[in-house]
Amino acid sequence: MKTDARVRYTKMRIREAFFQCLRKKPVSRITVKELCEIAEINRATFYTHYSDPFDLMEQLEAETLAGLQNAIVRQDVPGQDTLLMTLLRGMQSDRRETGLLASRNGDPNFGARISALFYEMYLPKMELHLPDCSDADRNAVYRFLAGGCANLLSDWVDSGMQESPEQLEEQINRLCAGVITSYQKK
Repeated sequence: MKTDARVRYTKMRIREAFFQCLRKKPVSRITVKELCEIAEINRATFYTHYSDPFDLMEQLEAETLAGLQNAIVRQDVPGQDTLLMTLLRGMQSDRRETGLLASRNGDPNFGARISALFYEMYLPKMELHLPDCSDADRNAVYRFLAGGCANLLSDWVDSGMQESPEQLEEQINRLCAGVITSYQKK
């Protein structure tokens, strides 16, 4: 079912207002009144689509996770960027929405949800890199790498994304390779 153009426009305005506010303060301090004023809509219109700013954020997160899942599926297609590069470029795009959702002003659990998505897809690949390790050891290495990557991403967003996505990808890949190589020598 196709969404009416007016509904798409209204939701776009609400989302733009939300991200404008999220750049300045935590979601817990964003009010419906403030979103409505910025989006130039009335409260009833907001409530037609979302129950509160947290519901709006949850819907945005769900859309982001669906996009990441699609990127994971496309990752093995020749000519496609790596998933990490796709994520980094998406975070650095003009709107920086993924970065804002994952920032300290956003949902503290969103990084864990992204990590869980990566976990499902990449834990089997850890078996290729650490074939002689136990499942518990592979899990520990994965969690260590995922936590470190999540912190690097968060710091990158919070510092204004001054490094290029390519620089950050190279740094993350180098660190991950070092940890895996070190663990393989165990």
